[in-house]
Amino acid sequence: MSANHSATSESVPPLPSGLAVDELKGVFAAIGADPMIGVAILGEDGRIFWVNPQMAKLFFGDKKTAAEAMGQSLSDLYPAPWVDERIKLLKQAAETGKPVQLRSIWEGRQQFSWIHPLDADAAEPMEPHENHGGDMPRHLLVITKRVSGEGKGEELKHGDGFDKVDSELIDLGPLDVLTSRELEVLALLGQGLAAAEIAKVLHRSVKTINTHRENIGKKLKIDDRVKLANVAQRAGLRFADAEKERV
Repeated sequence: MSANHSATSESVPPLPSGLAVDELKGVFAAIGADPMIGVAILGEDGRIFWVNPQMAKLFFGDKKTAAEAMGQSLSDLYPAPWVDERIKLLKQAAETGKPVQLRSIWEGRQQFSWIHPLDADAAEPMEPHENHGGDMPRHLLVITKRVSGEGKGEELKHGDGFDKVDSELIDLGPLDVLTSRELEVLALLGQGLAAAEIAKVLHRSVKTINTHRENIGKKLKIDDRVKLANVAQRAGLRFADAEKERV
């Protein structure tokens, strides 16, 4: 997947014929045309029924179009633990009728996904070829946006009334070269803490913290403390992320 998610000239693909409600189509068209927001219709089993170009980039990177992404499955794209966690949340939202807000870090960038169950009574079943000829899975609207550390995803409008989940898995991208301790130090740098303050939090000496900071800089080829803090903020890195399972 590519970290470059700029606007694309690719047109938004037509919406599935099963979405019969004009108001719902209007919502999809408005949000789906925003180049900064990824939108998809997924089955609870992880099948991809529709995506806008931005979500296709989040799923595939720059190598595939939205049209090529449709018909794929999350299991075709991601490691099994990552897929299993998301299938569980898709099913949870479908079964309870309550939307879910998921925070995750993929390729070293924080993103929030809002999973909305679609009202089964508001849409007709999609065409047989779209659900692979099998049983009709329940559909969910998934809206994904990358949010840097400067922005608080929990306070975004989409977060109201959602079950909030922090992913237990992490893809650190270029930050994967760092050890868990170095990630903790980087996260605390991103919070604006000085070396002495980080030393108190981690119960280490200031000299040890400065050594960690130097090692982080060498690995990331960044020799400025402020720039390191900016890296942590752009990634949305949190202290607890350091101990998550890496994929």
